[in-house]
Amino acid sequence: MTRLMSIAGLAFTLCITSGHVMAEQIKLKHPLEIDADEQSARLKENIGVFQKNVQIKHGNMSITADYLEAHKRTELGDNQQLLIASGKPVKFSAIQEDGSTIIASAENITYDVAKSLFTMSGNAKFQQNGDMMSADTIIYDRENETVTSKKAKNSDNQVKTIINTQTKQGEK
Repeated sequence: MTRLMSIAGLAFTLCITSGHVMAEQIKLKHPLEIDADEQSARLKENIGVFQKNVQIKHGNMSITADYLEAHKRTELGDNQQLLIASGKPVKFSAIQEDGSTIIASAENITYDVAKSLFTMSGNAKFQQNGDMMSADTIIYDRENETVTSKKAKNSDNQVKTIINTQTKQGEK
């Protein structure tokens, strides 16, 4: 029963953040909502499984996926949670503290809650302020607001970046 309550409470204790100050506000003010067509739990492993039409919302962030595993384990560190999403593709969006929107997608997205770190793999794409990046793997650190991308070891696909050089009308 304790494990069942732990898994059931997992959805409410996951902390998806964007920026350190905003992250604390989101944790306090906004519950994590996970909707899916199917949900199950692997109680011995403390893993919640969400399938088909998975939608995650938390504050200013959303993720859509075909499949999601929500892990809660002591060895994962302070927050003890890890989200592993897969889909064709998994879609991620968030509004940054400065008001800009980040849009990303990949076949797989892993989110380490304690580190505020997203690892996107498989046809990964990342977009902000009209600039775009695509790579086999993109790592986005929300707390430090950094992005790193790389090609897979056996891939011929290089990292591609498109920088928007046009300004909006009225900007200098």
